Amino acid sequence: MNINKLRIFHEVFVTGSITRAAERSYVSQPAASKMLANFEDEIGYKLFVRNNGKLIPTDEALYLHEEVYGLLQGVNHLEDSIKSAKNSKTGRLRIATIFGPSYQFLPELIAEYMRANPGVDVSLHLSGCSAIRQGIASGQYQIGLVDKAQSSSKHDSVAFDLACYCAVPKDHPAAQLDIIHPHDLQGLNWITLDSENATTKALKRLYAENGLPFNRTLEVHTTIHGLSFVNLGMGATLVDILNFRYFDKVFQLPNVVLKPFAPNIVEPLEVLTSNLSPLSGLAKEFYDTLINKLEKQTRLDK
Repeated sequence: MNINKLRIFHEVFVTGSITRAAERSYVSQPAASKMLANFEDEIGYKLFVRNNGKLIPTDEALYLHEEVYGLLQGVNHLEDSIKSAKNSKTGRLRIATIFGPSYQFLPELIAEYMRANPGVDVSLHLSGCSAIRQGIASGQYQIGLVDKAQSSSKHDSVAFDLACYCAVPKDHPAAQLDIIHPHDLQGLNWITLDSENATTKALKRLYAENGLPFNRTLEVHTTIHGLSFVNLGMGATLVDILNFRYFDKVFQLPNVVLKPFAPNIVEPLEVLTSNLSPLSGLAKEFYDTLINKLEKQTRLDK
């Protein structure tokens, strides 16, 4: 299958335009149209329908695009590796992570690593847990950070329990306490991650065990969204220790106060690698530093 046809499909998918896809792929519009038409002929079904001048993906295109995008990423990594070898560079480190560690923890660690290894190219990708697990298994990424790993014959994992702190508006009485307990948050609603998130489940269980009503009015996708709502006085949220350590440096939120929360609630974090192929020397060096840093952070909390 021609890789250029896959690239045109991807560009039309994200832009909704043959003209924009051609521009982004550095080919003429007639050439792009021909490649897309040939691709549809090869697979035997339409990938787009035109609606108000825009190309809209069909259900088949929506299903296919995730696989195509992963393949294109792999091809791009291969092309970069070929160029790196030609230029006598020493290697490439590919990391995928959920949002939490990406705010400051990983960038700081990667910057330190690159200063010590100036010949290494590093790519840091944000994704969901399932995509990260698949990427590790396929060799797309060397190291992955997920909030909860599933047992797999294709992964090795090291697990950490990251203690959570409670973020409250600075004008709430709980902001003056040394440690916040559930009963201290009366009149303040919770802002949490989705219902399947481990911290959300633990929080709901804690309230049930203590016979307290669990009032959640906002569900968010990331910690920064939760903190933004706390800053606006909309409720309280939990923040894991990694983001707690970097709060003053990363988050400019003057109306937020973070305090220890009891009973302790932890955010699980697991570091994944493939057990089908060993890490390269450079990747192993970063991995060891990452594990040591996480162990240190969790020890500091105890």
